[in-house]
Amino acid sequence: MKMQVVAYDFGIKHNILRRLASYGCKITVVPSTWPASETLNMKPDGVLFSNGPGDPSAVPYAVETVKNIIGKVPVFGICMGHQLLGQALGGKTFKMKFGHHGGNHPVRNLQTGHVEISAQVCELMDDYLLLLTSCVLP
Repeated sequence: MKMQVVAYDFGIKHNILRRLASYGCKITVVPSTWPASETLNMKPDGVLFSNGPGDPSAVPYAVETVKNIIGKVPVFGICMGHQLLGQALGGKTFKMKFGHHGGNHPVRNLQTGHVEISAQVCELMDDYLLLLTSCVLP
């Protein structure tokens, strides 16, 4: 059975949708202003908050949408979507002094111990997410 994922489009990259589909997900893309109640009425298996053009502080309506969805269905975010999750949980976004760019960043899966290589581009950080990272990573 295909997992039903609702993807909020803040500037989503088509390859993200292709990758989700390759894992057997049925994806419904909705605009960034789509009401949380409508998403919950769709009874998705999960909700993706996509990447976007910049600082999530510029879209306070999106933070409210995330707040209304968190805890009701599984959620995940990419780039700006991840920062929206942080703000919805009480964090504040701030601009990093130098940013964090490039490929070949190792990331360890804490459940399996495997290390994979990732590419990252980040100009903004969320203090709530920093706190979570410092609690999880050695």
